[in-house]
This record gives sequence, structure tokens and C-alpha cells, in this order.
Amino acid sequence: MTHDPDRGVLVRRVGSTSAWTTPEMTAYVNEDHLQRIIAEDPDRVLGVPEGAIAVRELPTSAGPADVCIVSPDGALTVVECKLASNSERRRMVIGQVLDYAAAIWRDGEAAFHEQWARRGGDDLHALGEGGFEQLGRNIAAGRIHLCLAVDQIDADLRRLVEYLNQITRDDITVTALQLSYARHGDLEILIPSTYGGEIAAAKARAAAGTTTRWTKDTFLDSIGSDADRASAEKLFALLDEVDDRRGTHDDLWYGNKPGGGVFFHPYELRYAPIQLWINKSGQLMAYGIWYQYDEIKYHRGFAELAHLVGQDHQSTAEGFPIAGLTDLDRIWSITVRCAEHINRPDAEPDHRDVDPDTGVI
Repeated sequence: MTHDPDRGVLVRRVGSTSAWTTPEMTAYVNEDHLQRIIAEDPDRVLGVPEGAIAVRELPTSAGPADVCIVSPDGALTVVECKLASNSERRRMVIGQVLDYAAAIWRDGEAAFHEQWARRGGDDLHALGEGGFEQLGRNIAAGRIHLCLAVDQIDADLRRLVEYLNQITRDDITVTALQLSYARHGDLEILIPSTYGGEIAAAKARAAAGTTTRWTKDTFLDSIGSDADRASAEKLFALLDEVDDRRGTHDDLWYGNKPGGGVFFHPYELRYAPIQLWINKSGQLMAYGIWYQYDEIKYHRGFAELAHLVGQDHQSTAEGFPIAGLTDLDRIWSITVRCAEHINRPDAEPDHRDVDPDTGVI
């Protein structure tokens, strides 16, 4: 039996006894129409949660990406849209979405933020806890999910999705989204279906089963220079010297390799003032964490630490190289004071005045 896609949806008015009819319109006006629908409702894309934000036609060095979606946790998805009527669909859509993702990675975090703002995107600083920082790390690591949005998924596209999931990293998902569209009078009909979700979920489960956390030794071994390694060793040693136990948290918390950080918890207190991480060039970096915890976001106890690295504790934290700090003993003493301030029992911001020249409360 042959299938006529134009007769996949039939309509008639409620209570009518007349024959069912084909909708007045059973196709998109153009690819711009499909883009708009996805950008207005980005959580239609597999793996994108509610609360995600999107922009259309994000400029990159490889050309404009159809739709870019940022999830509250900083996950980034690039969507390429193609209609069945577009003869490029099967041959070009894969190359284009890979090209745009590669360009975002190569152009870097600053370029992404600039182009996002130019396209009128929502404030990325308003992402969920740690989302802004994680977005930057995802861009730096090329951790960008791919979605192929079409009006009709066929066997060729399914094969391409299967293959790309097979050959890409476990932390990158490739999916297809089919949004069949029809319109009848002032009624719009959208019939979504997806492909690749089970494959992506299997990849995620496999990744979870093989994911390993940093240890002190593996973290130190992954640092690219002797000077940075010596700095990390000194910071670890300074933490070991803090023997006054005031909380129940481990003094070090290790994230997952290779992109996760190592969080320092002086006195074994709940909130960490600082984390170390290693960028893709092997350089030892650090973040102040005044933006990450909702309960103490912008706490004035972070002011002195932020001031030391030329940042503002009332703004988003930016990574800074440890190599740029000439006095590790000083930054450590400030980090310890910060831990004391931000871990007071009420865990609320300190409203005492901050000296604008020193950042000291």
C-alpha cells in the first residue's frame, strides 16, 4: 500500500456529518517557518529541558546556524532545519550542522556570547546554577549536541543519525526531529516525532558507566606545565594544612574527567570558595564560585577574592589562570577567609560595607 503524506491528517468540524477533508495547507511555507516554530518552543528537541532559551540564525565563522539552544544547565544544541522539498536535505544537512558546531567551538566563548546578544537572545547570565560557566566549558570542549529538524524523517536520515551517534563522543548526542505541519483555517496542527533518543540514551548510560572522576594524581598529571603543576601541588598542600574541622563536607570534591573541576572546601565547610580546572590547552585555571550557589549568590564574603583577580563578586565569575597569580600564600589566605564568610549558619549574604579598593568587608 502506498502512503500519501498529504492525506496523513484529515479534519472536519465537531458535530459535522460531512466527509473528512484534507487540511487547507499540509506543508511549511519555507524553512524559516520551521526555524521559528523550533525557536519558540525549543524543548521539542530531544534532550532539551523546559526553560531552555534559543536564538535563530546565530552568526558563526562558518555561516549562520539555524537555531542555537542553551539549556538552563549550560548544555548547547545546534539545530539545522531542512524540508523534504529541499534537495540538499540528505547530503548537506549533516555537513552544515557539523560545520556550525565546529565553528562555535573554534570561534570561542566570547564570540558566542557576542553573537547571541546581537541576535537578541535572553540573558545567558540568568541560566540555572552554574549554567553560564558550564556553557563556556562546553564551548571550549566542543561539547555541542546536534539536531536535524525536518518535516519528514526517512530511512536515509535515520541511518545518518545512527552512524553519527556511533562515531561521536559519548557526551554528544545526535538526534532527528520531525515536525509535520498542517493548517486549516485559523487552526494549526503540529505532529512531532523524533529519532535517535534511544540511541543517545544508550550512549549516555554507557558514558555514565565508564565516567571516572579526577583524583589528585590524575589531575596533577593532566596539567600541561611544570610551573602550573607546582602551583596546584602547593594549593593542595595548603588545604591539607587546614586541620580545623568545622563542617561535614570532604575538603576536596572531584568532578568528572576531563572537563570537571576540583572544588576546595577549607574547614570541610559546605560551600567552596574556589575551584581549579584544566583548559583544553592543559593550562591550570580557577573560578571563584560567587555565582554558582543560589543560596549565597553574590555573597559579600566573595568580594575580596573577586577583587584580587580583577572581577566583581556581584557579576558572573570568569576563569582566570593560576599562572597570573604571583603570591599563592596570599590568595590562599583570602580563600580561607572567604570560606568562613560564605559558610555562616544562616547562609545569607553579608550586608556590611565592602571597601571598593580592597574588597575587604
